[in-house]
Amino acid sequence: MMTSKEIRQAFIDFFVQHGHTYVPSSSSVPTDDPTLMFTNAGMNQFKDVFLGIGSRPYTRAVDTQKCIRVSGKHNDLEEVGRDGYHHTFFEMLGNWSFGDYFKKEAIVWAWDLFTKVYKIEKDRLHVTVFGGDAAEGLAPDEEAAELWRSLTDIDPTHIHRCSKKDNFWEMGATGPCGPCSEIHIDFTPDKSGAALVNKGDARVMELWNLVFMQFNRGTDGKLSPLPARHIDTGAGLERICRVLQGVQSNYDTDLFRPIIDQIAQLTGQKYTAAFESIVDTAFRVIADHVRMLTISITDGARPSNDGRGYVLRRILRRAARFGRQYLHTTEPFIYKLVPTVADVLGGAFPDVKQAVQRVSDIVRDEETSFGRTLDRGMKLFFDAVGATKAAHSRLISGSVAFRLYDEAGFPVDLTRQMAEENGLGLDEAEFDRLMQEKRQKDRAATKGKTAGMQAFDVQLPATRDRDKWSKMVSEGKVLGWAFEGKFITQGKLDETKGQVGLVLDRTCFYAEAGGQVGDIGTITSSSGTFEVDDTVRMGDAVVHLGKVADGYLEPGQVSQLQVGGIRQQTARHHTTTHLLHWALHKVLGEHVAQRGSLVD
Repeated sequence: MMTSKEIRQAFIDFFVQHGHTYVPSSSSVPTDDPTLMFTNAGMNQFKDVFLGIGSRPYTRAVDTQKCIRVSGKHNDLEEVGRDGYHHTFFEMLGNWSFGDYFKKEAIVWAWDLFTKVYKIEKDRLHVTVFGGDAAEGLAPDEEAAELWRSLTDIDPTHIHRCSKKDNFWEMGATGPCGPCSEIHIDFTPDKSGAALVNKGDARVMELWNLVFMQFNRGTDGKLSPLPARHIDTGAGLERICRVLQGVQSNYDTDLFRPIIDQIAQLTGQKYTAAFESIVDTAFRVIADHVRMLTISITDGARPSNDGRGYVLRRILRRAARFGRQYLHTTEPFIYKLVPTVADVLGGAFPDVKQAVQRVSDIVRDEETSFGRTLDRGMKLFFDAVGATKAAHSRLISGSVAFRLYDEAGFPVDLTRQMAEENGLGLDEAEFDRLMQEKRQKDRAATKGKTAGMQAFDVQLPATRDRDKWSKMVSEGKVLGWAFEGKFITQGKLDETKGQVGLVLDRTCFYAEAGGQVGDIGTITSSSGTFEVDDTVRMGDAVVHLGKVADGYLEPGQVSQLQVGGIRQQTARHHTTTHLLHWALHKVLGEHVAQRGSLVD
């Protein structure tokens, strides 16, 4: 039986012997492609070559690429653990031609590798080709079908024409794309699975996708020819290992069994490889998720509350919940699996071994944080399950899902999955409504007293001497006030006007910036007093938000400015945020980044 290391190396050696240059995997976290959250295919690092805006010193390449599929067009999260062949992280073995060979060589070499090197039974293999798409004016790929018939000894009845959905590969909503030809394997005992090709049935599984890269999908959705034709192939290492190691699922291969065995040792539970067992599903989910977390954190991703970081947080919390609920863990344990992942994958990706301690620490801290609210969240959820069933309803309330999200940190997909495990659905419309209300409240709270500034969206004169914030008292000349979409420079400003935005030629009031709240205080002229509730900046103007408390003010009046409230305390706090940021950089590294603050 071939090990995963031998299978990976045999693929690379085969294509090196056919003139390909071995290229190391790129990071799973793209740094120069804003269209991608994670690297989701081997072709990502060669995208510039396909588009004709970059080049390489070789025209043929082979690699094993770290791929993550948990978001966007390619998202396998919901299938993970439930079946034996979908993963959040996987290795994609691939060979590439940049304007060199095309369909003929790609097809012949794929067949030779599978049947002569890996010695997979020929009569278990099926291939698909693109059947065309009239809506986009794309003809069926008869060329690929004929090459399979004439250049290989595949059974001609095992060549299938399939739709654009299955046989036209696209990286995302935009970018290089083209028709493809897939190789599938039939696991049925009597090799009768022809009708199951591309039907999402585990008995017939895709192994390798040969993409004939010919087009670019623009932002307008239209296809245009690429400057040159290329080959982009991708074969899942985990699936090939399953076939060559003769096991029932990817999780039974040597890529996963050491991790699963370590989970069993840490939790005291037993893995039986049964797909009808929720306990075994928990083993598979955790084994899969810790691989994804280890790889992505090694490559620079960090759990957080938005974007890529939130995906990591969701993945970790998903794994932690499976551990707590079905493997009966009460303490953080996922972080203890990181060294095992490094042992399994470190040969192919040495940087994983170098980052073990750092990754373990990050995972442990996230587990610990979520653990504080996990038990409370689980109680809230199961109370809701009982109430739902008692009311003879089939839907968990959206308000429960919102509370779990807002108070216990449960991503909604986690609540949805828990509901399904209990034979229930989730009122997602109500959840979405409550989330929208929360966002609106958050936006309003962020704007605070400055929400009314929408009415002051006018050209305002510049304020001088804004840098004299060390003063608490100064004087300035009234230039006018913003009110109901206009800047008024004549007449009297009295208490009948309500809130306005008063502008002076100079001020010692601090306008909200850097997270530090704006000053409050008073502005007093010979004829009246203006109470300042907040201070903001609009363009080059410092705007004092407030209203007249006594008498009136007029343009041209020289007035006394007095800062009140807690200016000195907030200034100290503002300085402290910068000192803390500096210290975090010194201790933890330059990757630490402040995403916002409220200094009050």
